[in-house]
Amino acid sequence: MKVIISLGSNLNQEANIQRAREILSHLIPDAVFTDPEWTDPIAEKDRPAGTEKYLNCLVEGHVHLTERRIIAKLKQLEMSMGDNHENHVKGLVSIDLDLIQYGDHKVRELIWK
Repeated sequence: MKVIISLGSNLNQEANIQRAREILSHLIPDAVFTDPEWTDPIAEKDRPAGTEKYLNCLVEGHVHLTERRIIAKLKQLEMSMGDNHENHVKGLVSIDLDLIQYGDHKVRELIWK
């Protein structure tokens, strides 16, 4: 199934995006990544905007996993890289991985483009 995933980080940005790219390349063998792009933080309801800029990119490729399973894998990867709810509340994001599209199904909006 074709997937599009967004990657974002505002802590140790270049290293965290690179590490996530390496891990996702194993999960998505035909992964094609966009060039990383710096963006200003966006405040969300009940969350501060944070102080550091984000480094973001997208990956597109194909997986043999269900939508639910790919989302679980992304959450597992986030946690393995030190991301958690408590840090997000403070506006600190080691890595944020969001499934944007699964096949023809738009799972969520891309907020930084």
